[in-house]
Amino acid sequence: MLDALSYAASVIALLGLSSAARPFGPSSPLTSSTSSPFVPGFITGLREGWAEFSSRTWLWVTSVYVCLFNFFVWAPFLVLGPVIAQRRFGGAASWGIVMALYGVGAVAGGIAMLGRRPRRPLFVATAATLGWSLPSAALATGRSLPWVCAAALAAGVGSAVGGTLYAATTQAEVPLGTLARVSAYDAFGAFALGPVGLAAAGPVSVLVGTSGVLGFGALWQLAAAAVVLTLPAIRVPFARHS
Repeated sequence: MLDALSYAASVIALLGLSSAARPFGPSSPLTSSTSSPFVPGFITGLREGWAEFSSRTWLWVTSVYVCLFNFFVWAPFLVLGPVIAQRRFGGAASWGIVMALYGVGAVAGGIAMLGRRPRRPLFVATAATLGWSLPSAALATGRSLPWVCAAALAAGVGSAVGGTLYAATTQAEVPLGTLARVSAYDAFGAFALGPVGLAAAGPVSVLVGTSGVLGFGALWQLAAAAVVLTLPAIRVPFARHS
């Protein structure tokens, strides 16, 4: 019931958005008058998408950054978090509260971004993802359930802020004719190692402990975000991403 209501709310939000027509790029297959076999056209599309994707440092850097987050931080958190909740917090209900508060934080972060356009969106987005380290750190250091819940809430806010600004920048700066292909490369890169992280979290925790795996993930996130924040491609104002 609540899930259905959330979809209804999203429909209302989408109806309130204004749309602006953007011309297709000259190389877009949607405006091309030539016809070609499917396979050559498909390969050409992949090449064009890769050229657009790889030519933008900010784009491939954030894709790699999110990929390693999913591998080192999020996957272990999803696998080992329920185990710790079962041992220390009483089981599934406690973990459900943690994840629910992550969702509440994401909703709050999304609402907070309505109508906002920071001058350096990628810098703000990356800074917001520092919060991704908090839930893993709370679990690794043996914090109580309220602390873990607060960390999840903050991480949810950061996730929505970061995701909104990354997506908005991509849609604004990538030519419409190649946007779908560029987004495909971006998504593939961001989630490529996620399944590996899910599979590896349990076995690795047997060797170094759950706190070791989660603590490393938290430290990795802080260090990776700090490095990305120093890059000129992430720090430049929005108007220069073109």
